[in-house]
Amino acid sequence: MHIMHIFLLLISMLISGWEQEANPLLQSQIEKKQSAPETQLISRLDTESIPILMYHSISINQSNTLSVPPKVFYKQMEHLKNAGYNTITFKELMSWKTSQRLPDKPILITFDDGYLDNYTVAYPILKKLQMKATIFATSDFIGSPNHLNWNQAQEMEQSGLIEIGVHTRHHVDLTKSNQLQLEDEILGAKQRLEKGLGHPIIAFAYPSGEFNQNVIQVVKRAGFEFAVTTKPGYAEKKQGYLTLHRIRIPGDQSMATFIRKFP
Repeated sequence: MHIMHIFLLLISMLISGWEQEANPLLQSQIEKKQSAPETQLISRLDTESIPILMYHSISINQSNTLSVPPKVFYKQMEHLKNAGYNTITFKELMSWKTSQRLPDKPILITFDDGYLDNYTVAYPILKKLQMKATIFATSDFIGSPNHLNWNQAQEMEQSGLIEIGVHTRHHVDLTKSNQLQLEDEILGAKQRLEKGLGHPIIAFAYPSGEFNQNVIQVVKRAGFEFAVTTKPGYAEKKQGYLTLHRIRIPGDQSMATFIRKFP
């Protein structure tokens, strides 16, 4: 009996040892599983570059490469949607500055100048696909022929899909403007748009992509959080939030090329 007791004791100790060896491995697997979402979140937080697409008019105009045909624009937006891109506004891009969570495959769709077809053509397509965009409106052109009017701008914003940004008062070359004109074109446009729409505006686009350090300082003093250029490529934090690059989408670009750029 004594020998049997010792034998059972040894078996018990061995089993206990195996359990002690197994538990850390099991715990490691559990921790790894539990931390997986956090690891994925960190990778999203570390997003250093985001595509900002630049459009102008959504219309058929073969003499102007800045005009993208409506059918082409629809196919492009449909592809982005199907490829898993999540369109965001500059208000949502504030999370980028504060290292908060952004959706997977974030992308910004922007339009310069505030053409009427942004409302009559682009907006219905975006609404159908439930995609967001920013329209950089030239404030003093609002209500003029071939441009948005105030009611249209307000309607689009109220949908929650469209954000209005500032594109100066008269679409002038800011690098050739004197200081007084600079303040008027940048701050004056911001104040007029904010009064007309009833809320602060945080995003600015340089007309024709022209800017210098003096222009940037006026944009900064005006209180803009972001400003975009026409320099090609993805927007990256290291560029500076007031000099972000964009990807121009020409009207004659093939769908195959578009898909290669945004797989």
